[in-house]
Amino acid sequence: MLISYSMNPVIRHSIALVACMFGTGAMAAATEAAGSQSQCMTHAEAQALMETALPGLLQGAKQQCSSVLDSDSYLLRQEATLSKRFRQESETDWPKAKAAFERLGGSAVADMGDAGKRAAIETMVSDIVSQKMKPQSCEIVNGFLPFVAEQPANKIGDVSVSTFALIKKIGKVGRILPFDICSGD
Repeated sequence: MLISYSMNPVIRHSIALVACMFGTGAMAAATEAAGSQSQCMTHAEAQALMETALPGLLQGAKQQCSSVLDSDSYLLRQEATLSKRFRQESETDWPKAKAAFERLGGSAVADMGDAGKRAAIETMVSDIVSQKMKPQSCEIVNGFLPFVAEQPANKIGDVSVSTFALIKKIGKVGRILPFDICSGD
């Protein structure tokens, strides 16, 4: 995926949201907390895992931003609706996300049922985002969240993974995810 300024504004905003929110290292810390080792994951698996994490990401942002944003801000008003929609949209890709999470979490997540695994992903991401997201980011995230919210969860997941792959290739920042996207993927 080539990112350029002439790109569709919604996609540019999606990339910005990903950078602001996932840039906190939420997925890396969440999966490392589950006991993962650095591994290779297919683009499809990583995308599915990102889709599954979206409600937690929004919940964590809402928690962090609730004291910064006005009560009528988009994030505070729409988080529950968006989280519900993203949960429903991510159902199709849940088998891929589950396999990826099980591989990352190993024995620490082996005995959890599907509902427990989904809840663990959301809770870990929410907790980490609420702790690591900078309050200064709240206005920015709230400003472009309506544009990103127009996109389906799988598109946001795809843009997220593509963004992380690009950032890694550029080499300007440290490791964001605790896994690599497999070669040829």
